Amino acid sequence: MRIVETARELSDLSHVVKQGGLKVALVPTMGALHEGHRSLIHLAQQHADFVIVSIFVNRLQFNNEEDFKTYPVTFEADIDICRSSGVGALYMPSSRTMYPESFSTSVEVSGLTARFEGASRPGHFSGVTTVVTKLLVTATPDIAIFGQKDFQQFAVLRKLVKDLDIPVDMVMAPTVREEDGLALSSRNVRLSEESRQRAVSISQGLFHSLSLFQSGIHDTQELIEAARQTCIGKIEIDYIAIVDAQTLENVTEAHFGDVLLFAGTIDGIRLIDNIIFCA
Repeated sequence: MRIVETARELSDLSHVVKQGGLKVALVPTMGALHEGHRSLIHLAQQHADFVIVSIFVNRLQFNNEEDFKTYPVTFEADIDICRSSGVGALYMPSSRTMYPESFSTSVEVSGLTARFEGASRPGHFSGVTTVVTKLLVTATPDIAIFGQKDFQQFAVLRKLVKDLDIPVDMVMAPTVREEDGLALSSRNVRLSEESRQRAVSISQGLFHSLSLFQSGIHDTQELIEAARQTCIGKIEIDYIAIVDAQTLENVTEAHFGDVLLFAGTIDGIRLIDNIIFCA
C-alpha cells in the first residue's frame, strides 16, 4: 500500500493506474475507521481494480468547534486497517495541503442542503461538497463509495457530480450495524455505557416503522410517530422525516424506496441514522 500526502502525488498515481487499464475507486473518509469503513473498501474492491482511501478530518464541515476538537483521530490504526484490507493507496493530506492560506473557494449545492442536516448544522454541506470536489478532481476515480448512514450527504453529492458533469459513478453502501442494531459510527466511541444503551432506541424505532410499513401501514405521520415513541425520553430528537430518496421532499404516504431519516443528540453527541422502505 502506498501512502501519499499531496494532491500532485495522488493525481499522478491515479493517472498511472488508469493508463494501465485499471478502474479506480475512491473511498473518502475522515478516519477513525471501523468495520463500516472496511465494508466500503470491500465494496469498492468489487467495483474496481485499485482502491484509494482518503483520510482527512475536514474542519470546514464542522459547525461546532468542540465537535471538531473531539473527533477521534486514530491514524496508526487506520493505516493498519487499510493495509490489511488490501487498499492500493492511502491519501492523507495535511490541513495546510488541503486548504493553504490562499484558499478562498467553496462549492455549494442548493435545495437538497437546506433542510435536515443543512438546517441543523449551518455550513456543514458546503464543507462536505468542497472537500469531496477536491478529492474527485484530484483522484479522478471511476467510482466513489459512500455509506447509506449519511443518506442526505449521498443525495447531495450525487446531485453535485451530476450538475458538474464529473465522470464518476456514485455507489451507496448499506449501513453496517452492531449486533444490537446501532449503526456503526466513529462517534460511538464517545458514548458512555449508559448512553450507548439508550442510543439503541434509534434503530429500534426505525425498524419498528419499517415493520409497520411492511404490514401495510403507509401513512407517514403514523410511521414517524412509531419511531418517535420508541425514542422519547432516551434521545433528544432533532428531526424524524420520511422523504423521497431523490428530492428529499417530505411525502404524505410512504412508498417503496422512500427514506425515513433520523437525527438526535445524546449527552451532546449527535447521531444520525435512516432506513429505506423495502419489502
